[in-house]
Amino acid sequence: MSSVWLAVIYIGGWILSMRIFGYFWKNRKLAINNAEPWFSENIPKSQYIALLQQTDPEATESQLKAALLRRAVEGVARVLSMREDKQVLANLVKQGTVGDDIWTEFTLSEKELEQEIMAIVAEANTFKEGWGQTILHTASEVLMHEKKKQTEQEMKLKQEEQARQKALSEERKEQTRQINEKNREARLEKERAKALQDLLNEDTPKPSAKKPTSPKRKK
Repeated sequence: MSSVWLAVIYIGGWILSMRIFGYFWKNRKLAINNAEPWFSENIPKSQYIALLQQTDPEATESQLKAALLRRAVEGVARVLSMREDKQVLANLVKQGTVGDDIWTEFTLSEKELEQEIMAIVAEANTFKEGWGQTILHTASEVLMHEKKKQTEQEMKLKQEEQARQKALSEERKEQTRQINEKNREARLEKERAKALQDLLNEDTPKPSAKKPTSPKRKK
């Protein structure tokens, strides 16, 4: 009798475990299906596909190559960005700061990016055999050049802003100096006028008081 109850308990526990597993698996599939992409729309990819489908007039080979290289530059930029984000995100997930859904979004986007890189290499080889082996290297150089140019532009803008702020500060200092100078001159003018008035008051003779004369006595 006890063996029957043990079997019933075992089967019941197994069914309950399967239901719990099915519940969490279903929620995980829903989370994966509803996961938002890690990156925004890949515009260079869309532009390249649009050029491929263009018929009136058809895109030239040089236009397609340039568009594919731009697509490769975007792909390399995303790879570098995901490398930087992956370690940070893994630590945050480990600490419980962010949920597993964020990690799911990241891993899905990572797989999509791998497929995108493979597609770029395959497309490059359709133009010229072996180009797929070098297009990513070329894209990396282009990306580095653009970042360097962007950094130089930002430094230039920063220096121009600092120069503008310095000129504005000097202008304000000059305005303050001029105002203080005018106030000082006005104060000195008042002091000179007062001193002159005091001097004039000292030079002006004061009327002397006459002594009363006593009447003469008649003899």
